[in-house]
Amino acid sequence: MELHQLENAASHHHEMEVRVVRNTLSHIYQIECETLSGDRQKLSRRGKPCLFRSIDEAIDQLMVAGIRHAWIVRQSEEDGSDSSRRLVQLGSLPELAIAI
Repeated sequence: MELHQLENAASHHHEMEVRVVRNTLSHIYQIECETLSGDRQKLSRRGKPCLFRSIDEAIDQLMVAGIRHAWIVRQSEEDGSDSSRRLVQLGSLPELAIAI
């Protein structure tokens, strides 16, 4: 899903869950979207995965797309399950420091 597609989806699919995902062994973040039907897509740029070095960079992209809240998720390396999740309102950046 490209950024312009995320912007469109955010304005039409209010039930969409947006996550900023970090693997437990990595310091790289990805943005992932899931609809109620279970369809998952990761944010990409020109067909390549969009990776972020910091949570702030990922949050900036979400704010540009008009996303107002997102889940901050840490995933287990072994099985890909969520080891921690926290819902944050974008724009309240002090909360993000304690989320990960």
